[in-house]
Amino acid sequence: MPQDSDGQQHNDPDDGFLVFAADIDVDDTPQACWTVLIVDDDAEIHQITKLALRDFNFQQHRLNFISAYSAAEARGILQQNQDIALILLDVVMETDDAGLTLVRYIRETLGNNLVRIILRTGQPGQAPEQRIVQDYDINDYRAKTELTVQRLTTTVVSAMRAFLAIEQLASLNDNLEQQVQARTAQLEASNQQLQQTLAELEAGERAGKQLQFKMLPPQQLSWAGFQFSHALYPSEFMSGDFVDYFAADEHNVVFYIADVSGHGVASAFVTVYLKRFISANLERYRRGSSGMLTDPAALLQALNTELLQEKIGKYIALFYAVLNTQNGEICYANAGAFPWPLLVQAQSADFIALKSTPVGMFDFATYANKTLLLQHDSRLLLFSDGILDMLPQPATEQKLQHLQQFSQQHHDIAALLQALRIDPTAPLPDDLTILSLARH
Repeated sequence: MPQDSDGQQHNDPDDGFLVFAADIDVDDTPQACWTVLIVDDDAEIHQITKLALRDFNFQQHRLNFISAYSAAEARGILQQNQDIALILLDVVMETDDAGLTLVRYIRETLGNNLVRIILRTGQPGQAPEQRIVQDYDINDYRAKTELTVQRLTTTVVSAMRAFLAIEQLASLNDNLEQQVQARTAQLEASNQQLQQTLAELEAGERAGKQLQFKMLPPQQLSWAGFQFSHALYPSEFMSGDFVDYFAADEHNVVFYIADVSGHGVASAFVTVYLKRFISANLERYRRGSSGMLTDPAALLQALNTELLQEKIGKYIALFYAVLNTQNGEICYANAGAFPWPLLVQAQSADFIALKSTPVGMFDFATYANKTLLLQHDSRLLLFSDGILDMLPQPATEQKLQHLQQFSQQHHDIAALLQALRIDPTAPLPDDLTILSLARH
């Protein structure tokens, strides 16, 4: 209580009341800070540094100080605090190189390349500046006597600019790394999906191959002393080649060999189209509504027209023939099939030259019927052009002579392939098909 001059206490009219400074504006919004670690064994240096930087403000950030009085203490603090932006570090503390050893620990052991380090020493001769700057990853190296308030502020601003730049770069790198990881995950997922799709396609192609091979005739079939046999080897799962032989009626057997342009699934679909076209004509023939099935030239002409109208986008090299089993006469027409048919008789093997145009290529193409008589103990061999790709001779004429020679010597398709050194189980450059008609 207040006392008067005679020592008596008197009540103050304001005694017991709180006075509020209502008109004073106080901004209680917390301001962002950068954390600065001061490492020095001199307590006075800590006080001076905090005093010098108490009004520091850069990029709307103030400084938040943590003190360590030895390198050992600093290690513990650094392990617990990941957000330190700057270290003001003394060189000589518990040992002459305690500060330098701490720099190595920060950069190499902790792997912290982000925090900025300013070395301060009271004994410049103990650690020469040039060697320190070259050997250690630091921001600056100063004698304590150099660091006036202005110089210290400038040095800290420079360090914080570097910290911001490196932090942004690290953030960009992290961002990029996340994007790379995300993209890698997407690519891995896409690759798995692609592998699954390829597996499904492969399974589909295998199923397609089974379906296509079911459309083929038996590998060997005989009618009245005439024996048909064939071999078909696709270069991929499905073949652009096709071969067929079937009885049209009691005395006529239709046979043909086809090579669709290209190979693989797209070409294989055209062989299905061809099979359907001929099967439709067989049905009409047996109903008596059309005789085109046994007229090779007319059938090729109609097929050419239909392929062009349907815009299939593929053409077919096709040799089509009808065998009369009563007399051995063959009526045939060629639509660009090559090599030409090879007629093998007792003393000779001759190609039957039939220059023509594949069906589905030109609307002006025309086809003509020709006949030949297949004698006893003779054979007619038909090849797709894939066989020429597998012969070693450089010129087509030489390939044909080679094929002609070995076809005369070997009567079985498997033996012929072996003599030609063709391994049909190995990967093939093109589809390979052989059709043999022999009269015994």
